[in-house]
Amino acid sequence: MNPRVLLLVLCAATLASCASIHTPEPGSPLYEQSVKETQQVILEAIQKQTLLKALTYPILSANADLCGALRTTKLEFQWITLNDLGKVGRIQRDAGAAIGIGTYPYITIITPGSPAHQAGLRQGDTLVSLNESPIDEDKERKFIPWLESGSDVVRAYRRNFDRWLNWTVLGGTAVSIEYKRGENIHSIEVQPRKRCDFNIVIVDHEDLSSRAVENTIFLSSALFDFAESDAEIQFIIAHEMAHKIYRHSPGKLTPLRALALGIDALVNYGLVATQVVAGIISGEELEGQVWAPGAIFSHQDNPPYRHVLELEADYLAMYMLARANIDVSDIDIFLGANSV
Repeated sequence: MNPRVLLLVLCAATLASCASIHTPEPGSPLYEQSVKETQQVILEAIQKQTLLKALTYPILSANADLCGALRTTKLEFQWITLNDLGKVGRIQRDAGAAIGIGTYPYITIITPGSPAHQAGLRQGDTLVSLNESPIDEDKERKFIPWLESGSDVVRAYRRNFDRWLNWTVLGGTAVSIEYKRGENIHSIEVQPRKRCDFNIVIVDHEDLSSRAVENTIFLSSALFDFAESDAEIQFIIAHEMAHKIYRHSPGKLTPLRALALGIDALVNYGLVATQVVAGIISGEELEGQVWAPGAIFSHQDNPPYRHVLELEADYLAMYMLARANIDVSDIDIFLGANSV
């Protein structure tokens, strides 16, 4: 998940928790209660996204060579400032301040197992310098909803700092970072590592579904909760990655899929003929019906070769999990119609 996606998650969560007809006045008991509730929502969102990072990073890093052009080099942490939260609302800004978020980049998510995490960086640290260059402050300003003087001043700081971070790791050389924890300044060196360039996002939805759009994989909250183990969640993510690596497109019939469709048709017609010979069904029952190739293995609203794409993605997903040393012995594959 990139910083902008994280901000959207935090914004959506905090807005949902504090939505009301009238915003309570600062200093009132209702306002203070709203700040505390929003503070908890932010911390829970950070915790959930950190868990998701812990599940996905082994897959992304172990299979970088399979992703081809879909690769990137990251320092594997996400950050935020008070002005990011101030863009959402005063309650969110005050809730962030209560957590410890200030006007310098505050680490919200550090990917477990990543080089930055192994070097000692943690959630709650504040960045001070990068490659011995001091990090500028996101200047304090009086909060004005959304826009100030017709320009998005919050995005300018975030965009510029993100560009600096991306440029710093571009060559893949070690990066020196200074950060503040409590009253102490710490220095570390982080060696960036290539990984597959996918962002993983959980969206609040009641359907059991997953979807890959460009380099972002969306999992419904229902599917995330439905999975019985971490390995099943990792399989879902690897499955969607596989679709992108294979460049699957439901509307494209490749020679391999055409062959599979032909085999599917033979099996289908063979089963029907066997049932007729055995007397299980009669010719009268077949009258007027169209026995389309692929009808056995595919849903009527999907291309008849859809199952071939799913089988390809399943195979590659299991291979990617094995490369990431993830135990796949207990995975119950339950995907199919709701992916691609």
